[in-house]
Amino acid sequence: MVLPSVESNPILLVRFTKNAKPDLIHHTIGRLADAGIVIVTSEGFDDEAALGEAVVLGLTTTQTVLENEAELIKMVKPSRTQNDQIPVIMEHFTVDTRHDFVNIKHSNLPKIDESDYDSEGLFTSSDRALLLLSILNALPVLDKDEESSELSKVLDSYCETNSEQNRSKSVVQVLKSNGFVDVVCPVHSSHLKEKILKETTSIKTGMPIQAIQSYYGDGVAFYFAWMDFMTKWLMIPGLFGLVAYIIRKARGDTVDNCDITPFVGLATFFWAALCDRCWERRESRLAYLWGTYSSSYRDRISFGQRPEFVGEMRKSPVTGRMEKFYPYHKRLFKFAVSALVTAFLLAGATFVMVIGMNLQGYISSEDLEQWGDEKHPLYFPRFAQLAEPGSIFDATSAWKSFIPVILRAIFVMNLNYQYRHIAEKLTEWENHETSYYFISVILKRVLFEAFDAYIVLLYLTVYERNIHLLRLELVGAFNVDTFRRVFVECILPWVAQKKFFMQNKEKRAADASKKCDHTEVITINTLSHEADLEDYEQFDDYLEMIVQFGYVTLFASAFPLAALIAVGANLIEYRADCWKLTRLFKRPCPRRQDSIGMWKRIIRVMMWMSALTNCLIFAFTSSQLRQWIPNNYSTNEYGKTVLVPHTADETVFLVFAIEHVILILGALMRHFVDPVPEDVLDEVDRCKWLHETYAQKARLRLMKSIKKELRDVTHSKIGERPNTQ
Repeated sequence: MVLPSVESNPILLVRFTKNAKPDLIHHTIGRLADAGIVIVTSEGFDDEAALGEAVVLGLTTTQTVLENEAELIKMVKPSRTQNDQIPVIMEHFTVDTRHDFVNIKHSNLPKIDESDYDSEGLFTSSDRALLLLSILNALPVLDKDEESSELSKVLDSYCETNSEQNRSKSVVQVLKSNGFVDVVCPVHSSHLKEKILKETTSIKTGMPIQAIQSYYGDGVAFYFAWMDFMTKWLMIPGLFGLVAYIIRKARGDTVDNCDITPFVGLATFFWAALCDRCWERRESRLAYLWGTYSSSYRDRISFGQRPEFVGEMRKSPVTGRMEKFYPYHKRLFKFAVSALVTAFLLAGATFVMVIGMNLQGYISSEDLEQWGDEKHPLYFPRFAQLAEPGSIFDATSAWKSFIPVILRAIFVMNLNYQYRHIAEKLTEWENHETSYYFISVILKRVLFEAFDAYIVLLYLTVYERNIHLLRLELVGAFNVDTFRRVFVECILPWVAQKKFFMQNKEKRAADASKKCDHTEVITINTLSHEADLEDYEQFDDYLEMIVQFGYVTLFASAFPLAALIAVGANLIEYRADCWKLTRLFKRPCPRRQDSIGMWKRIIRVMMWMSALTNCLIFAFTSSQLRQWIPNNYSTNEYGKTVLVPHTADETVFLVFAIEHVILILGALMRHFVDPVPEDVLDEVDRCKWLHETYAQKARLRLMKSIKKELRDVTHSKIGERPNTQ
């Protein structure tokens, strides 16, 4: 079974809001037809549209139009060659050579499922959606040689913007910005999404990455590929941590005085460095197979202007055409304001964290004895006394001490949710021209949410230097966060699905009762139902994995079992993510993507930082290093391990020397592991060599043609000479 004919099935759906008038919809359909986009199905597109009902259109086009667009956007596909040694290469699709791209099956290519492709084995379902979206987003309200049209006149009468502003914008952009269209997304294919869900939830089969890419596109596929990759690789530090835990229990040691636990932190750092590099290799291989690989950094940067970007018109120094421009110094001022707002909110979050540490007993009246006459700067007696024995948050109680952890987790979750909207508003206000908008949002939210997740842990590591409290907080925070993820990712979506289906059924039954034609069959598998689904938000899924990676790597010497617990949580979560994607969300618009982008850089920063945090834990927060150099440490009157004064400098120097050696070894290890697999580089080199060979043959043919023309001209001139004898 292959994909159905493109001409008879909707690829995209567009929903017009109740504000869209019938004449606007009619003229929009006419403009879409100019680009070869046709309507194959519709809902609400009748007399009721005039009464203010939403209209949903199912859009498609022809195979010829898709192929022309594939050539325009330089889509890369496997192509046959005329060289027996290199039978197949990845090449830009062209209509003139389409016969080289259809029905390709070769051992060098990954095994594909024919049901993911069209009858000619050329385009996948995500390819079709990507191409039609590209056509739709590039279709302007007016052509360059047009002064006005029926659509532009209607838009002028309904919109606040004039035709001059609309001329450079796409039809969809104008309709969206003025509230006439609220949904544009690909249409789900029931048998394809159910096939992916079945393979994902099956224990016997692995993650169907290729099927996900063929249906959802590169962006979604890279997330699930990374999730699957990380889950498998987390088993390595999980095994290290389990062995260390068993040995520690057998010997009767604690995490404070175990002499082998530091090696878990050391191994975790080298694991993270190697894992990051191996993921780059996996990423490069997938990008090559999916036709998005690029060896040039500049090719990876998207210079496409965001539709929301505003600025003054100026003459472009590059193209000479008029373009929108926004001065950089104005954006710098907005950057400063965004930083101040974020810093203010972080200060508020810090104060709440300090109150939470008082409620958990991390800062108590016992600390005052160690401080002597000085007052602990973070001690609040009104809150700290609630954690004393017999109080409501008794820190010595197994269950009472857990209440502040849960309350703080709820507070942090709500705080992060609120900051999410603030970060988006601030970034929109900064007025980014290109896709750096998304990078700015990622940086803001990761900074804020990582601060919320790690600030207490870092305080206990650096300031209190108490391994028992650090481990208690780490175990509590990690387990609560893991349980929250499972609850939010699995239980809540299931409840939401049941509630949504019930409301949807009641709504459609009520709508049906208003119609005169009672013979209509009411189903939930309609375009309107898909348009009502929530948008898929990939950001939170990535962020949860990033925070988890930080727990595993930054504090490995305090909680070696974190990686093992993470494996179990991830096995549940990525299946839940796939289930949500197929049942609860609109089908996301496919994007051409060659990596996981900014998230990879954030992981790398955490990886390098983990060398420092683990050194601090085993040297100063715990007594782990004391087991190796006992003469450099002593125990004070409060039972804490402290440095011996006359060897303190030596110990500090030793710790940071170890940290630097670890960083150097990590850098050397990454240096000797290429980020791009050799077979991928070979394929790229073969393609370049083949192009050079074709170019050389073309030059030789041209030279022969020129020589022949010159010879013919010479003979003709000789024949034209008059006979002087």
